[in-house]
Amino acid sequence: MRHHLLIRSRVGKEIIEGAVSRGRASRNLCTAPARRSNITHNISQNRFPSRQKNQLRQHARLASTRTQKRGSDLSSGASIPSALEDEVLSRARAVLQSSTVPDIAEVEELLQACEAFARLVSEEIKSLRQNTTTELTPASNLLSLEEIEDDPKARDRKSVLSTVPGKNAAAQSISSIAYKIITDPKVYITPKLLSTYVNIQSLLGYPESLPEVLHLYASKPIPKSKTNPLKFSIPNPNKPTAHIPLSVSETALNAAIKTKDLPLCFDIINNSVCARAFRYTKFLRRAFVPVSGAVVAPFAVYKLASELSVYLSNMDAAVATDVLFAGILAYVGFTATIGVVAVTTSNDQMDRVTWATGTPLRERWMREEERMLIDRVAGAWGFQQRSKRGEEEGPDWEALREWIGMRGMILDRTELMDGME
Repeated sequence: MRHHLLIRSRVGKEIIEGAVSRGRASRNLCTAPARRSNITHNISQNRFPSRQKNQLRQHARLASTRTQKRGSDLSSGASIPSALEDEVLSRARAVLQSSTVPDIAEVEELLQACEAFARLVSEEIKSLRQNTTTELTPASNLLSLEEIEDDPKARDRKSVLSTVPGKNAAAQSISSIAYKIITDPKVYITPKLLSTYVNIQSLLGYPESLPEVLHLYASKPIPKSKTNPLKFSIPNPNKPTAHIPLSVSETALNAAIKTKDLPLCFDIINNSVCARAFRYTKFLRRAFVPVSGAVVAPFAVYKLASELSVYLSNMDAAVATDVLFAGILAYVGFTATIGVVAVTTSNDQMDRVTWATGTPLRERWMREEERMLIDRVAGAWGFQQRSKRGEEEGPDWEALREWIGMRGMILDRTELMDGME
């Protein structure tokens, strides 16, 4: 009985049974060396039978070897294929050193190769984090504190894990290559290039350059081919073709939210959905046909009324035409007005950010995407529990509230919060 109590008090029943029966030490790699030190101490004190001694030594040796191997792979990037990296570097160097305007298809293929490389790096980092993550329990937390103090290798592994997301050399390299390509004066930024670049930086976790590239997409001088020296034409940043697609804006904003950089979120919103080109494009795609129909409707209604007046024999044709024209036009006008009001005043999609009282309906509809992205930022910075909303504080939250108010919106309107109806 005393023998079992000593075992339970030193390393815990779960650690012993896992190491002997299921080899749990090979799965929890990040705590394996520290456990090995405890287990080795127990073996030296003759607290285990000889058969268990051999099994425990084997599991501890295997876990330590795998952990050291993963640590060296992480620091050197050995799991990332060097051939792919060399190919991307050589192709990027050829594009940057060229004195002529590169082919758009060639640049798109190069950025797609960078995206594939970035996806590979991102998946590798995620797998390393998953393989070095331990199950968080009260016992493991207490054991980890003692192990980190006693074992310098455990402290080294903790520092490695804390630098995994953004300190990988391969990720920095591919991010720098993509930025140099997209900002090169000879490269014309197409919608496909912009989308690929945003995906690359989002995968790697480096969204700091996204506001600059979003601005360049609309204002970057366009190089003229077959000119020596190179000549450029100044584009119109307000034309509809210069708008940022909403899907690209959402991807960029999600990457900025992951980094918890509030000014970066503001810059991305200002350079995407707040641009005049985006609003022009929205009007042409979604409002041009209804407005054209409203302009043509009176003429079509009058033509229809004049045709129907022929079938009315109890009144003059001219009077019948006027009556039918007024009735049909009133019906169409009232129905269309109700539809416009219903579309512009809908708020079911709003969560924490709503429009201030007095905002024109046309402006609400035109800037709905802007409000949606701001609402997403507010939801990411505030409490997720609805019962705690309104209790946020701090400089970032106050800056966000002031910035939203300056744009004609209200953060957490009191009458719309839970329990305040």
